Amino acid sequence: MIGRFDLFYSLEPEKQKQIIDSAMTEFGEKGFRRASTNAIVENAGISKGILFYYFGSKEELFDFLCEYTLEFWKAEYAHNFSSKKSGDFLERCKILSEFKRRAITEFPVIIRFFECIYLPENEERMKKHQEAAAGLREDIRRNLYDDIDYSLFRDDIDPQNIIKYTKWLMDSYEASVMQKVKSENLKYDMKNFDEEWKNFYDLMDDLRKIFYKN
Repeated sequence: MIGRFDLFYSLEPEKQKQIIDSAMTEFGEKGFRRASTNAIVENAGISKGILFYYFGSKEELFDFLCEYTLEFWKAEYAHNFSSKKSGDFLERCKILSEFKRRAITEFPVIIRFFECIYLPENEERMKKHQEAAAGLREDIRRNLYDDIDYSLFRDDIDPQNIIKYTKWLMDSYEASVMQKVKSENLKYDMKNFDEEWKNFYDLMDDLRKIFYKN
């Protein structure tokens, strides 16, 4: 992201973080249309003039945050998942889940903003980021599904079906957990997820017993 945001990146890292966190929180909680730049500058401890000095408009600020978030997840994912890849499919799923778990705990503001950028109201604004988003999704797909060690699976079940069944169950479980978080308005805090993660690892153990060789 070298170029139009160079002025912003010339700020001290602490001030950058204050502005980014304030803007992500506002957009993440209210969406683009209802987000207030007055609230953003108040929480960041800056003037509106300063905000628009670095970002010419509300749209440009949102655009910057989209780029920042995609680059952030790409770097975090590459460091924490790609580098630990195993041929064991369930182990890969576990590593990816651990990455998500850590992200929820350490980067809740970015998590909330990442969710908001895919709302229908932001579809038009996300078009310019489609290529980067697609690249991130492809990295995840490739590291999850390529070069799997099929010899670990039972011989009496098609390995592609094992992957498909496992993915269905894991996706369903994750969707149910996130629905619970939203319906009960839980905070992104690991205290609220301890029991869910225990259940998840029980599921992983059961899947290994069902689909893997002894």
